Amino acid sequence: MKLNKKWLVFLIVLFAFSFSGCQGSSSGADTSSDSTGDASSKDPQKLVVTSFGGAIQEAQEEYIKQFEEEYNADVEVVTLYSADALAKMRAEKNNPSLDVVLFSGGQEQIAKDEGLLMELDKSIIKNMDNLYEGAVHPDGHSVTFGYESLGLIYDENRVAAPPTSWKDLWKEEYSGNVGLVDISNTYGYYFLLAASLMEGGSEDNIQPGLDIITKLIPNTAAIVSASPEVGNLFAQEEVMIAPFDSGYAYTFAEQGVPVNFATPDEGGIGIYMTANVVQGSKNPELAQQYIDFLLRPEIQALTAEGGGYSPTNVHTELPEKLSDILPNGEESFNNLIHLDLEKVNNNRSAYTEQWNKLISN
Repeated sequence: MKLNKKWLVFLIVLFAFSFSGCQGSSSGADTSSDSTGDASSKDPQKLVVTSFGGAIQEAQEEYIKQFEEEYNADVEVVTLYSADALAKMRAEKNNPSLDVVLFSGGQEQIAKDEGLLMELDKSIIKNMDNLYEGAVHPDGHSVTFGYESLGLIYDENRVAAPPTSWKDLWKEEYSGNVGLVDISNTYGYYFLLAASLMEGGSEDNIQPGLDIITKLIPNTAAIVSASPEVGNLFAQEEVMIAPFDSGYAYTFAEQGVPVNFATPDEGGIGIYMTANVVQGSKNPELAQQYIDFLLRPEIQALTAEGGGYSPTNVHTELPEKLSDILPNGEESFNNLIHLDLEKVNNNRSAYTEQWNKLISN
């Protein structure tokens, strides 16, 4: 009987020790796991986004620092124009290196049709509910975070009253003082389309535009190709008026050139900057949080100041120096002429040939 008691005590002690050891081992494993999780959560999340270079990229790189701090992110900014970004997306379709792509020429529709974009989630991009109605694309794959208008830039020192119509370019008072942009530049191409629409043509029929511009060329001081050259024409007082972009009007004014911008009564041509998440993004939630960040009112104001892009969030308020020159407000946005960009892009090569024949004569 005594032997049995000794064995009983021994077994109880052994069981207690074994149970304690198992618990300790289990607890240690959990602690180790928690520690590893905490360490990994402190590592910045990688995000690769595109920008267009120049002043707008400088502005974005500056406020991206705030995004990185808020979301514990490491953002790489890649300079890519729209066509180049689309080409890269196509080449990397099965293993994309980009997370967020910005477009300015309507390429988002092509990318969506080719399955290169993911649908955006409003529960993540909460600022989608604060955008102008037309700034959220119907297919749900893209949002417009900024826009520009092709209209009329004029020398506010030498033009008595702001122009009100595209037809003002043909006025006798501007003879010899009109600046034009070659259609190798998108802004020049869009003016050709605007002239065609004004004369009853369309994106599929630019002959009316070519005919009316033929009458304008004798009044033209210069036809330039690069956008900064337009600013130089005004700075050197070679021109008084030119069909050009609202964003550049702001940029030139900031550089001290005495210009202002007017939207023709017939409507300005809309140029839309869109933000899109690449299908197969390695961090789709963070990518959408970045787009939501771009849509914040205060960030849109910084985008306007840095790049001349008019805002699309109804709550964005621009300082007077911006609102005096940049188109802004929902009415302005809704009154823009929205070109059929598929036709615009498909016809560009043929139209360029026709244009070159015109200006060579």
